[in-house]
Amino acid sequence: CEKLGSWLRNQRTRYKARGLSEAERKRRYGRASAMSDEEVERMEALGVAWDQLAEQWERMFGLLQAFQEREGHANVPSAHVEDGEKLGSWLRNQRTRYK
Repeated sequence: CEKLGSWLRNQRTRYKARGLSEAERKRRYGRASAMSDEEVERMEALGVAWDQLAEQWERMFGLLQAFQEREGHANVPSAHVEDGEKLGSWLRNQRTRYK
């Protein structure tokens, strides 16, 4: 599983290299070749998330929306867990980042 994780990290690097000039790609990513359109399509068909942080943020925001719709407010207790995720901690972090 560790090798698969390393391979996927490499694929995300190759994805980021798309659209860069060869010189810029080598400067930023070294030997990594840019991913082809076909490779992107195949990975996306499997549901690969290119930006894991953005995907996680969207998931947590969706949980916050569900909480707000159910409870009528978005004042999530700091220790609250929603669908196995620490929604209260996440929201506290979002508020801290806003300050």
